[in-house]
Amino acid sequence: TTIAGLDWFKQNLAYTESGIPFRNSEAMDGVFGRYYSYNDAVNACPSGWRLPSEADWNALGKVLNETNDDYAGKIIPGVAGKLITDAYFNGIKMWEYWPAVGRPNNETGLGIIPAGYSNLGLKNAEGVYASAKFTGVYEYATFWTADKADEEGMAYYRYIYCEQPDFMIGKGDVNTFGASVRCVRDVK
Repeated sequence: TTIAGLDWFKQNLAYTESGIPFRNSEAMDGVFGRYYSYNDAVNACPSGWRLPSEADWNALGKVLNETNDDYAGKIIPGVAGKLITDAYFNGIKMWEYWPAVGRPNNETGLGIIPAGYSNLGLKNAEGVYASAKFTGVYEYATFWTADKADEEGMAYYRYIYCEQPDFMIGKGDVNTFGASVRCVRDVK
């Protein structure tokens, strides 16, 4: 889908050369995409695409709020309902209704689902995250930005929490925090 001069992936990236599938089940790639460390995320997008920067998320926030406000590094207020989609998985409604958020309307076409996040742990000798823990499914949607944080070993991610109407920002460890990836490219 095209927003603010960029083409955006409509679903979470499921690049099988890196990242980890939900609960280590490859069959889940098509549903949740994969969870990537920041270090994996910066190289995971296909050729011609890239990891969105904080400036890209900022531009998206300006379009959704119809303002020129600067949301770079800040909460983007009141846009969660415009980003999330009314989806079901195995008969379970993925985003519960919360009055502060409103009904999921997927106005953007991004189709964001609450895939949660992962504490990947460290890769073992075979390069596998064998001790990964998956958290926040049905509550959170998390996405890496291309921007590293000021603190050593940390990078920014954007997230939605089911009870909040805002698109939040957080920091995660570049090696052990696992988030989803949405790739972007300049409109051709």
